Amino acid sequence: MPQRQVVSKNIELLLSETTLPIISDWFSANYWQSRDELSGIASGRGTVWFIKNTQGEFVLKQYRRGGVISKFIKYRFLFEGFQKSRPFQELSLLESMFNQGLPVPKPIAGKVIKKNGFYEAFLLTETLSNTNELFELARNAIPINWYSVGQTIKRFHQAGVFHSDLNCHNILIDNTKKVWLIDFDKCDQRPPSSDWQESNLQRLLRSLNKEQQKHNDFHFSETHWAQLLEGYHG
Repeated sequence: MPQRQVVSKNIELLLSETTLPIISDWFSANYWQSRDELSGIASGRGTVWFIKNTQGEFVLKQYRRGGVISKFIKYRFLFEGFQKSRPFQELSLLESMFNQGLPVPKPIAGKVIKKNGFYEAFLLTETLSNTNELFELARNAIPINWYSVGQTIKRFHQAGVFHSDLNCHNILIDNTKKVWLIDFDKCDQRPPSSDWQESNLQRLLRSLNKEQQKHNDFHFSETHWAQLLEGYHG
């Protein structure tokens, strides 16, 4: 469970990695840029920043809303206590999975800023080096071990991990062919059940089919899905 560190009346840091000299500024992209330690930026539904310094390599993200409400409120959430905040929940789950040896990023820390009954939040995790999204590999016709992807998803399901947004952007594969899962916001651990496990797989399938319809160069077929299921059920 993350250790809470009070910065001020309305700001707390949530520490999973307590050996690093983490301060509030670590959750500011401008801070890292001013130190020339911002190594990259990626944009998807939200923006994430890649940091590289003598302490290590990290990924910084700011929690952002999805759906229709995001057109009006992008970064604020109803505050119901620090332990119910999104970074506290995600760090707690990451700690549990990391300690079980599941292939996830190492959790580092989070930050919660409370204001007027709402809060904004940030998360730091360790960078997964030499990885690419399954999406990018499929678009570039790079061979994917779909059997291994299925095996990895099964490991998470056997541990009771429900990934609420299992899609081809949240599955990474490194240069040793190891498969990783990322982005565990709004995810949880629950008793294993074929109902939610099958629902999880179907969400991934919809993601793959959607990308195939959008991109003519997206290499995915029924054979690939059959290989994934063979790895999952094998």
